[in-house]
Amino acid sequence: MQEDEGPLNSVAHALVILKKALVTVLALGNLFAMAAVDELEKNFTTPPPPARPWVYWMVMDGNLTREGITADLEAMARAGIGGAIILEVNIGIPRGPVEFMSAPWRELMKHAIHEADRLGLAIALPAGPGWCGSGGPWVKPEQSMQHLVASETEVSGPMRFDAPLPQPQPRTPFFGENTLTPELRKVWKEFYRDVVVLAFPTPAGNYRIPDVDEKALYHRPPYSSQPGVKPFLAPDSATLPPEQCIPRDKVLELKLTGNRLVWDVPPGRWTIMRFGRTLTGQTTRPAPVPGLGFETDKFDKAAVDEHFESFIGALLKTAGNPKHPGRGLTTLHFDSWEMSSQNWSEKFREEFRRRRGYDPLRFLPVMLGRVVDNVEVSERFLWDLRRTAQELVVENHALRLKGLARQKGLTLSIEPYDLNPAGDLALGNVADVPMCEFWSKGYGFNSEFSAFEAVSIAHTMGRTIVGAEAFTSHMDAWRQYPARMKQQGDWALCAGINRFVFHRYQHQPWLDRFPGMTFGPYGVHWERTQTWWEMAPAYHTYLARCQTLLRYGLPVADILYLDAEGAPNVFRPPVSATLSGFPDRRGYNFDGCEPGALIKRASVKNGRIVFPDGMSYRLLVLPQLDTMTPALLRKIGQLVKDGAIVVGAPPQRSPSLENYPACDAEVRNLAAEIWRNKNVILDTSAGVKDSKPENLLAAAKWIWHNEGKPGLDVPPCKRYFRRELEITGAVTSATVRMTADNSFTLLINDRKAGSGSNFHHLETMNVAALLRSGKNTITVIAENSGDGPNPAGLIGALEITFRDGMKMLLVSDRQWHSSLTPDGELQPVRELGAWNMRPWNLNSRSPAFPDIYPSYETTAQILAQMGVPPDFESDADLRYTHRHGSDAEIYFVGNRTDEPVSGQCRFRVTGLQPELWNPITGEKRPLPEFQQQDGRTVIPLRFEPAESYFIVFRKRTRPAPPDAGAKNFFTLNARGTLDGPWEVRFDPKWGGPAKPVTFAKLESWNQRPEDGIKYYSGTGIYRTTFQFKMQNPKSKIYLDLGRVEVMARVKLNGKDCGIVWTLPYRVDISHAVREGNNELEIEVVNLWINRMIGDEQLPEDCERNPGGSLKSWPAWLLEGKPSPTGRYTFTTWRLWKKDAPLLPSGLLGPVSFLEEM
Repeated sequence: MQEDEGPLNSVAHALVILKKALVTVLALGNLFAMAAVDELEKNFTTPPPPARPWVYWMVMDGNLTREGITADLEAMARAGIGGAIILEVNIGIPRGPVEFMSAPWRELMKHAIHEADRLGLAIALPAGPGWCGSGGPWVKPEQSMQHLVASETEVSGPMRFDAPLPQPQPRTPFFGENTLTPELRKVWKEFYRDVVVLAFPTPAGNYRIPDVDEKALYHRPPYSSQPGVKPFLAPDSATLPPEQCIPRDKVLELKLTGNRLVWDVPPGRWTIMRFGRTLTGQTTRPAPVPGLGFETDKFDKAAVDEHFESFIGALLKTAGNPKHPGRGLTTLHFDSWEMSSQNWSEKFREEFRRRRGYDPLRFLPVMLGRVVDNVEVSERFLWDLRRTAQELVVENHALRLKGLARQKGLTLSIEPYDLNPAGDLALGNVADVPMCEFWSKGYGFNSEFSAFEAVSIAHTMGRTIVGAEAFTSHMDAWRQYPARMKQQGDWALCAGINRFVFHRYQHQPWLDRFPGMTFGPYGVHWERTQTWWEMAPAYHTYLARCQTLLRYGLPVADILYLDAEGAPNVFRPPVSATLSGFPDRRGYNFDGCEPGALIKRASVKNGRIVFPDGMSYRLLVLPQLDTMTPALLRKIGQLVKDGAIVVGAPPQRSPSLENYPACDAEVRNLAAEIWRNKNVILDTSAGVKDSKPENLLAAAKWIWHNEGKPGLDVPPCKRYFRRELEITGAVTSATVRMTADNSFTLLINDRKAGSGSNFHHLETMNVAALLRSGKNTITVIAENSGDGPNPAGLIGALEITFRDGMKMLLVSDRQWHSSLTPDGELQPVRELGAWNMRPWNLNSRSPAFPDIYPSYETTAQILAQMGVPPDFESDADLRYTHRHGSDAEIYFVGNRTDEPVSGQCRFRVTGLQPELWNPITGEKRPLPEFQQQDGRTVIPLRFEPAESYFIVFRKRTRPAPPDAGAKNFFTLNARGTLDGPWEVRFDPKWGGPAKPVTFAKLESWNQRPEDGIKYYSGTGIYRTTFQFKMQNPKSKIYLDLGRVEVMARVKLNGKDCGIVWTLPYRVDISHAVREGNNELEIEVVNLWINRMIGDEQLPEDCERNPGGSLKSWPAWLLEGKPSPTGRYTFTTWRLWKKDAPLLPSGLLGPVSFLEEM
């Protein structure tokens, strides 16, 4: 096919080309799954463009330029970025001149798409302005999200009622009325359509169904960021006397004339409810101002069609449809669901009747908390309401968007979590590329659950690529850089993520302002104005190599957790299935499965649950709930009949009113038959007993070392807390919930169990693997940080479950002891107060919701009894993931600690030669030292701090005898150090000295007396010469830089020896070092922070709000002039003050030579 096909002759021809392009785009993702071994090696050495990480490319309301777009995209391509999701938002930055959706704006979008195509980059467009969903100013009120609302009038009969009924009022929008412009507020207030008027005998009492606003989908809070949000909604189990309930057959439908009701009221007290539909008021916030409008009705296909044509269709009329598969415009992206929920639309009653088989009319009072018939029947109706809403969201919104995107030759990516009124897995199943999000550790929320979800969706739906909105952050303030992010990044890779989408790359409309435009105070600063951007390709290559291999074949997992039915729903594996700290998988890996996907896609082959794309599992583990629909239970029965192994407890009834009460009898009969089968293992150890989760901290106390006034003011310090515990039984699970002001590290028997740095958030840690029979020592290092005295406290609880079902609870209380130093004298702690005391106020945060699955120890024991060993085990603290293909078994293994570790590692592979593939260097080498035992390969491995690499099994072999002498790792012998002097050059453009400076010894720039060095940000170039004597020409020689803040590039004798970005900061110089005199040059780059602090010593050059944002664009900036006060940096959101401490920077060493022996 030609590079440019020119005008097409017909619409039909165009559609054929687009469909071919779409198939090719999808095939690019699957390319890795089908790669032959030689291609695997080639792609690992030089990763192809589809394997590269992506970025969120943020544009601040109207602030975009043609030259900035080109510079951004060229910098992405140069750095090894593969694609970008464009989002334009308004987040407190002064508006720019290019109005959203105007003709100039569309031309700039066209330019961006065509430039990306030229550079080989992929572009994704959002489903709407902002980042939340699909809507805009073109959305008519009738086609926006709606609620069913009601007004109540009480009357007593007998009498003739002849009066107007009050018009129901709209609910306050979830994000508040301040998200509405005056024009939108007027529409929101005035839109109203009558639905029905009902009357019923007024029940006694004031009972209302708990959490009814959420159960009736008036709102759905964010699971990731609002503590206490339930992962799913358990029904209330209250039993009410009949007089407190509304008999269904006594609910009357009345007719209005205008607003007036004329009705002959029967004897007794009656309640009249006028039901109508109003707007939810949800807007496209935080869209650019011209893009602000209502969100589309998520239940209505026609509304989606009109929105798509108004936004994507209009843009493509200017930019043109996709031309080349895999580059240019490729994707439509639906970001995290931040629209809360709707529960009605014009056709909702009709859809409900069609799908559920009964009319919801007489149950409408339940949506306002009333009880019709009884609590159980009312809860079943609410379950049916939410299920209907989920089906409409999935079918009429997500699937419709996908179909419209495909017509344009685009794939669809979806982040299906947060405020989502549907089940997360159900919504995500629609995506071609399911996505999740994880926040930078310490800079935001815990959304790691969404990684479990996206990975599970991909594995059970046959999707090769799993994307992640990676390292989202708040107030990161230029602190992050690749080495600091590696541990969390390696966790994400082992979790199953194989496309990082960095949050975020901020569009820079200028070519000469640094660091320049920001995304408010949010996101890692992953753009061309970063100090270290030109060294970023080394890290991006590392990720691309990892992502290449982590798309090969299929993932390996043994356990399939069936997600709970119903909506909304967040999939959560049992806490014990992951390790503490970053939630790495344990030796038996797992996925979750949405019930609909199990029904439609699962079958059994050779005793394993299999999916059409080849994914398979050994165990199906059921959620321990009392309810299950007959359709799902019938599917489970068929799987069991075909040989599947199922773990769980039998359900007792259906959650629905469909075919009620016959549905309950069918559930009981099916369950009785299924649980008689030998393939079903009964387990009742988990489950939600009622709608109120257990509070492990109820008996705990806030504690602190006995000093000062801990609840009020304690100087910044570390304190060491200790408690001993005797264990006599077999532990099946052990969970710690803990927090401290300001941070803590938990150790059990001197092994790190986890940590936390946000005293508003309770960390949950699985610690069963760290406990032992007999005496156990629990140690907590708690730190009170800050500039001066402030409150300090620690609170926690450890719950242990034993094999016999007994439980033990250990809480923070006066039985703990503490000391001033690690080895100091222990004394009893001081109890400060109950768990909900001030100033921490944990009473505003609900306790953890219990696991609904058996513990990991339970499923691990079942698998062991089946003769299945763990897929991976080690006596070192390591993480792993495993991919299986016809030509290779690929494990990615990483050190979870920041210390060197070594240990015996056991892989569930036999008969194949292990090889080590290093994604940092691209090196591939066989490992000669290994043994094969009991169907596994045992390999001694060694890791530097936070190091990770691949262990690849490809070739048939037998292990060498143990005494063969071959080792997997060479010894590195010291060959001396380079002490100095060093000539160091700084760039005067950033305030550095105009002439080179001599460092007699290596020292941090922030310790130098010169303002031009201690406040310097950018690249410093170190030069020195040294004499070297070769001892063995065949040995490899390494240059170890010691400590580097933060990245470096090494050149020796004019030869590039590479970039170092993580520990160990070490390069192979064998090809460049020579006998005698050598010339060494090391470029070292630090962070922007020191220069920003230095600039704060100078007068202000902008008008700013108290939080650091700009009030308006300064005149000197608009005129293209330098800062009038001599500042070197400019940024739209100031996050550093003049008295902030400067950061260590530069080459700190020691610099030494190492020889491989």
